Amino acid sequence: MSHLSERAEAVQLWLEGDWTLAYRKQGNKGWRSASLVRRLKRDRACATELDGWEALRELAGAGVIETVSPVSARQTLNVQVTLSEALRHRLESEFAELDDSLGLEAAQAAVWRHALDGVLQDWSVTDQQRLAEGLRAMAADLPHAYAYSAFEASARYLLGSSKLLMALPRELVRSFGIDTTAFRGTSAWVLASVPAEPQGLLLIENPQSFEQACRVCLDERWALVCSFGYGLSLGEALRAPEQVRLIGERTSSCTLSELLALPEVTFWGDLDPEGLRIFLRLRQSVPGIQLSALYTPMIERLENDAGHPLHGLTGKAGQRQAGSWMRGLDQEALDDTRVAELGDKALDESLAEEWLARITDPYEEAH
Repeated sequence: MSHLSERAEAVQLWLEGDWTLAYRKQGNKGWRSASLVRRLKRDRACATELDGWEALRELAGAGVIETVSPVSARQTLNVQVTLSEALRHRLESEFAELDDSLGLEAAQAAVWRHALDGVLQDWSVTDQQRLAEGLRAMAADLPHAYAYSAFEASARYLLGSSKLLMALPRELVRSFGIDTTAFRGTSAWVLASVPAEPQGLLLIENPQSFEQACRVCLDERWALVCSFGYGLSLGEALRAPEQVRLIGERTSSCTLSELLALPEVTFWGDLDPEGLRIFLRLRQSVPGIQLSALYTPMIERLENDAGHPLHGLTGKAGQRQAGSWMRGLDQEALDDTRVAELGDKALDESLAEEWLARITDPYEEAH
């Protein structure tokens, strides 16, 4: 459906769902175009009847539906509409049994059926019933329920699971009228050590290296913030820094937003493809961020003694390689002297670009 407009995709989803519900009871299903566009508007598959006519015209042109005469908003002929033979065969071959007790509407039935072939594949009818009831209850409590975070709303309405709402296919949740982006954002708690008047900010990937930087008193000159790699999703936090709270033994009244506005902001993590991918993601939110000069001795050591393989025993199982780059060096390899000496400096720009160029996938920096 990727070649269709969003409007046509929504109508196709509704048609598939309505066809599925009817197929279980009476076999094939067809519609009359005039009454169909009224139902599409009533069920919010399209905003207006005009949108419904235009969506039908687009779907007919794409071969998704078949009509005995052309359909358009200018010629609102009441013609017979059926799904194309190819689409009917696909739906029949993929058909997953929907229990009547779920009480699903047409658009909901289509995406639910797809979910039964995916994330809901092993779910019992009882749990499916509880999920459908929970989604309906959540939808009925909108917009009040948006005052919760997505995790809180999920745990309160969906089988007591805080993760279920965001794990469900977005189109399934949306079919109940729920917008997952509208829930209250949650605060991210980030470990930090900040002097009264910081000269710069160093973002550190791992807590052990954060502790080392504090031990050599780097936090007397620079603000230190520990990102905890992907665990804390600092990249997401930096897209909404006003929701980030700094914690630690030494924190000033500065906010993360204020720290990110300092003249120098650098990042120090592991020297491996995933470590630099973290940097590239952070750069999407903080364009002026640079790699720390602490990478200089790490690069020298990796080039001299080859570091370690990206392997399960080194904690790098599943890490995506970058071309022929298959070895790494962890940031904990640096001694205190080098951390104190280089922790408040940025890596030479040409050297930084040379190593970033090893992440050759154009997807990396676009996401």
